[in-house]
Amino acid sequence: MSKIKKLTFDIPFIGFDYGKDFGWDFDVLFGQYGNPIIGIKIKNPVEQYSADPDNYLNFHTVLNQVVSIIGEGRIVQKLDFFSKKKYTAEESNQFLQQKYSEHFEGRLFKTIETVLLFTDIVDDKLKKKMKHYHFSDKSYKELRDKCQKVFMLLKQNDCEPQFLFEKDFEHYISGVLSMQFSDIPSFDNIKSTNEYLQIGNRFVKNISYVDIENIDLPSEIEPYSILGGNGAASETAVDNFTFINELEDYETIIYNQVITIPLQAQQQRELDKKKKKHEGAANNSPSNAIIAEEIQTLLHNIAIDGQLVVNAHFSLLFSTDTLEKMENIQSMIENKLFTKGIIVSKNAYNQLELFRSAIPGNASELREYDLFMTTSEAALCFFF
Repeated sequence: MSKIKKLTFDIPFIGFDYGKDFGWDFDVLFGQYGNPIIGIKIKNPVEQYSADPDNYLNFHTVLNQVVSIIGEGRIVQKLDFFSKKKYTAEESNQFLQQKYSEHFEGRLFKTIETVLLFTDIVDDKLKKKMKHYHFSDKSYKELRDKCQKVFMLLKQNDCEPQFLFEKDFEHYISGVLSMQFSDIPSFDNIKSTNEYLQIGNRFVKNISYVDIENIDLPSEIEPYSILGGNGAASETAVDNFTFINELEDYETIIYNQVITIPLQAQQQRELDKKKKKHEGAANNSPSNAIIAEEIQTLLHNIAIDGQLVVNAHFSLLFSTDTLEKMENIQSMIENKLFTKGIIVSKNAYNQLELFRSAIPGNASELREYDLFMTTSEAALCFFF
């Protein structure tokens, strides 16, 4: 029987630049490669039961503008934290209001928090050799300026943005590491297997949406879905992943959405090269002709609509208190995604690696085999 290896879990951050020392409205966290990370907490302006397709389209447009502002060579990571908290009665001068609040004392309610994080892309080759990426003051200043612009854009669109400071970063990082968002985090040992992680007595599973070897995604996707069915509400607009709100037996769910924006000119040259290669082999097998045609459509969209070519990653991380509940939630999520035309990755054996990439600001640790190429507009349809 093979012996379990014991390893130290390295926290992938090296320190902070404090805003108060430089006159900024935010603190900057530094990743293990020396890459600066800036975070903004937002409130999603689209309400769960708003049923207004325009709201979904507007929020999609705002996110697209955020990606365009941040620009090439950067990573945009959006994390949605779904957790459960106990209600504590609010103090009130009015007797009836006080009794009404006390009636709900101790009941569980669901909360959602959303955080956007921005950092630089770290070249995949450097990760193997653990070399630091090339830091420059010019690039650092550009990132800070762009994040200020993003903040203004989000404010104009009623997203109620708030920059993250050291205590906020620590709250979210410790929340992810313990898979429990409480005022006083308690950390435990992490046992990693091919199927799931065990943190203390909690079972943690990471479901990656896309298997790079075999991408099973819908050929077309909208920023929202239609509820469907026979009733009067069949035409109601809902979020593509609204089923996350309907899950029950979890303790914490984290939806990790990552878009890395590579250098566009270089990416387009590589696509063009790939297209010619497939065209040359089109006579041997028809699949090559189809691939060449798809690349041509992609290049056409980029040229006409000014879309960005991005590498994206989407994964759902959730924790439960029993293995049985974990398997139930996993099958529910897989069924719901299947109805959307998404067949999840069966090769997500790198559970610990995927877990680490969901730590706020640590998306730079994602490897090439967990990212798939698409356009920015299509990728943003997978955002919650």
